[in-house]
Amino acid sequence: MDLKNIKHIILDLDGTLWDTAKISADAYNQALRSDGRSDLIVTDELIRKEFGKSDREIADDLFPEFEPSIRDELMNLCGISNNTTLEKTNEIMLYPDVPDTLKAMSEHHCFYIVSNCGVGYIEMFLKKYHLEPYITDTECCGNTGKNKAENIRILMERNQISDAVYVGDTAGDFHSASKAHIPFIFASYGYGQVPEKKLTLRSFSELQDLFSGNTL
Repeated sequence: MDLKNIKHIILDLDGTLWDTAKISADAYNQALRSDGRSDLIVTDELIRKEFGKSDREIADDLFPEFEPSIRDELMNLCGISNNTTLEKTNEIMLYPDVPDTLKAMSEHHCFYIVSNCGVGYIEMFLKKYHLEPYITDTECCGNTGKNKAENIRILMERNQISDAVYVGDTAGDFHSASKAHIPFIFASYGYGQVPEKKLTLRSFSELQDLFSGNTL
C-alpha cells in the first residue's frame, strides 16, 4: 500500500493515542459504588475489551440485568466519573512519542480523531495534553449517535477529504475503516487484535517511517 500521497490521517483515541484502562476502571468502580445499584467490579482487562465500542454497546455489556434506561443512567455516571478522573490525574497515560510525532508530521499531514466516545471526551484529551494545534477536526458517537464508519465518512465529507487512512487498535476499528472504504493501519501496542491487518505499528512514532516510505 502506497501511503506517500495520502495527507489525511484519522486516528482512534483509546488504545491508539493513550492507555486509560487502569484509571478508567477505578473511575467506573467509584461511580458504581457511589450509586449502589450495580455490584459489578470493573477491571483493567474488562475496560480494554469494551473501549472502542459505543456507550450503548458498553452499557448493554456491563449492565445486562437492568432495563435499558437504567443501563444508560449507569453508563452516564461512569462516563462523568471517567472524564473527571482522567482530566485530573497526573498518571502517565499518553503513549510514547505521540506529541512529537504529531508535531513533526503535521508539517505535511492533517490529523483527525474519530472515536466511539461520548461528548467532550476528545476535547478533554486534547486540552489535557495541549494537542489541539495538531488535530484539524474530530467526530464521535456522542455527537452524532452514529457508528464509527458513518462518523469517518461524516468527517471526510465535512473536510472534503477523498483519500485518508484510519489508525486504530481493534477489530472494530478495522471493520469501521473497511466500511468507510479507507485503508487501515493497526496499532498493535493497543487494546485489541486484528487478524486481517496489512500495515502494523509497533509504536506510534513508526507512523513517520510508514508515511515516508521506509520499511517497518
